[in-house]
Amino acid sequence: MQNETNLRNLIIAFVAIIAIMGAWQIFIWGPQDKAAQKAFAENQAKKAEIEKVLNKDKPTDLADALTDTKVKAPVVPDVRVPFDGDAMDGTILLRGARVDQLKLKDYYETLEDKETKNPNGEVKIFEPENSKNGFYATYGWRKAGAEAITKLSSNWELIEGSELTPTTPITLGFTGGGLEVRRVISMDEHYMFTYSDTVKNVSGQEMTVQPFGVLMQNGVPTDLANFYILHEGLVAATGKKLHLEKYKKIAKGKVEFEQTSTEGGYIGFTDKYWLGAIVPAQDKPFTVKYQSLNRDSGQILQARMDGPESVLAPGETATSVNRIFGGAKESALLQTYQKELSIPRFVDAIDWGSMFFWLTKPFFAVLTFINGYVGNFGVSILILTVIVKALFFPIQNKAYQSMAKMREMAEPMKKIRETVSDKAEQQKAIAKLYQDHKINPVSGCLPIFFQMPVFYGLYKTLFVTIEMRHEPFFGWIRDLSAPDPSAIGNLFGLLPISTASLESVPFIGATVLTIGILPIIYGITMWALQSLNPPPQDETQKMIFGFLPIIFTFIFANFAAGLVIYWCWSNILSIAQQYAIMRRNGVKTQLDKFIDSKFGKNKGEAQS
Repeated sequence: MQNETNLRNLIIAFVAIIAIMGAWQIFIWGPQDKAAQKAFAENQAKKAEIEKVLNKDKPTDLADALTDTKVKAPVVPDVRVPFDGDAMDGTILLRGARVDQLKLKDYYETLEDKETKNPNGEVKIFEPENSKNGFYATYGWRKAGAEAITKLSSNWELIEGSELTPTTPITLGFTGGGLEVRRVISMDEHYMFTYSDTVKNVSGQEMTVQPFGVLMQNGVPTDLANFYILHEGLVAATGKKLHLEKYKKIAKGKVEFEQTSTEGGYIGFTDKYWLGAIVPAQDKPFTVKYQSLNRDSGQILQARMDGPESVLAPGETATSVNRIFGGAKESALLQTYQKELSIPRFVDAIDWGSMFFWLTKPFFAVLTFINGYVGNFGVSILILTVIVKALFFPIQNKAYQSMAKMREMAEPMKKIRETVSDKAEQQKAIAKLYQDHKINPVSGCLPIFFQMPVFYGLYKTLFVTIEMRHEPFFGWIRDLSAPDPSAIGNLFGLLPISTASLESVPFIGATVLTIGILPIIYGITMWALQSLNPPPQDETQKMIFGFLPIIFTFIFANFAAGLVIYWCWSNILSIAQQYAIMRRNGVKTQLDKFIDSKFGKNKGEAQS
C-alpha cells in the first residue's frame, strides 16, 4: 500500500510539474519573451537607423574590423549578380562575393502567403548586412597568420556569366595583395552553393596563404520559436562530434568555440526550420570557431572557418572547393548531402534531441513512409499513433487489467478504511486483499514510465520537423504546425470576431478566449480516460486529478494542431482499449453506470 501511495504521489508530482511549467510558459515566460523580443527589435531598428545616417554610402567591413583594419568605402558602386534555381533565388553581391539575398521558392512566412503564392512572403535565409536581419556568407583568402587579402569589402569582377542557375555557373576574379583569384560559383537545384577557387601567386616571392569562410549575422534573430525543448543558435560538426550553443547563451556574450577537424564537418546558425551554414572542403583539415563583436549598432555574430595553409612559390597555384548552404532543414535532403558530399552529421542540424534521437529519427522515418502513401500528414500521425499503441499493447493490456481489478477493489478497500481505524492494520488488511485477488498495485503504473520516453520522442518529432509546417488536415485545420485557429471567444467562427481581437482582451484574451476545438476535445478525452482508472482515495489527490483536464486544456491551446491531434487520438485509443479490458473483467465504468441510471433496469423500475 505504501508503494502504491509513493508511486501515485510521484506521478502526481510529475504531472503537476508539467502543468506548472505549461502555465508558467503561458503566463510568465511567453509574455516576457514577447516583450523582450519587441524591445530588442525596436532597439535594433533605432541603432540601425543611426548607423545608416553615420555611415551613409559606406559599407561596414566586419572582417576588417575584427583585424583592426580601417574600413574603406568601395571604389565602384555595388553590383549584384542574380541567381535563380528550382528551390531558391536571390543575388550575390560582388563586394565580398557574398551570398546575401536568398529566398526560398517553396516556403512562405504565413499560410496566407503560401495560398496566394505571394513572392514577398517567401522565407528569407540571407539578407544584406544593412538590413535589420542582416545575414550573409562568403569565402575569402588571407596570408597565413595575417589579415585577409580578399576582404568583405573587396570588389570582385564578373568575368563570365550574367545569371547563376543550376546549369550556368558564373566566374569571378580578384587581383590584389600578390594574389590572382579565379572563383567559379555554381549552385544545385536545392540549397547548396559551391565556391571553386584557383589562386595564383603573382607577388614575385614565396607566399603562404589559406582560405577562410564567414557567416555574419546581425545579432540574435527576433522571430525565434523560443521553446525550451528546441535548439536554436550555433550548430557545428567536427567529425562525429556535434557542438550546440543556444542563442540565449550567445546573446550574453559568453560563448567561445573553436575546434579543428580532420574528418570533415560544418558550422552554421539555425532556428527551428532554417539553416545557414558554411561547409569547408571535407577532405582537408580546417578549424571552425565562433565569436561575437559588439558594435554601436548591436551585436554581430560570426561563425568562421579557416582552411589549410598552402605555400606558393612565385607563379604557383592552389585550389580550394568550399560550399555554402542556405535553406530548409528537410531531412531527406540533408541526408543526401551528408551521404553524397560526406558531410558528417549534417542531418543533425535538425534538433532530434540529445537523449531521444534513437526514437525521434525512427519515428520520423516511419511517419514519412506512411505519408508517402496516404498523402496527408495528419492522417499519417493517426496511423503512426495506432502503430505505437499496438507495439505497447501487451504492456498496456496488463496495466489496464490491473486497473480494472483495482477499480473492482475500490468498495472493499473503502470498507476496510471505514471499519479499521489503525493505519498499520489498514495496510495489512489491504495487502491481504491484494494477495487474495492476486493484484499487484504497481503493475498498473509502471508501464507509464516505459511509455513516457516514447511519447516524448513522438512529440519531439512532430514539433521540430519542417514536413508538418503549413500542411493541412481536414476541416478548419489548414496548418498542422500552428495552434488550432478556432476560438471559443467567437463561438468557433460563428461570430465575426478575429482571433487577434480576442487576444487583445486583457487577462483572458490569449489564455481563455482563443482556446480552440481540439484543446477542448483533448480535455474531454483526458477526463474520460481518468474516469476509467481507479479513483484516488485521498481527497487532495482526487481534487488534483479533477483539475488536470482543465489545466491541460489551457496548456494545449498554444500547441501545434498536429501535436494536439496526436494526443487526442492517443487518448481515444486508450479509452477504447481500457474500456474493452474493464468490461471483459466484469468491471462497470462511470459510463456504464451513467447509461444504467438513464436507460437501464433501475431507471425502468423507478419509473414504474
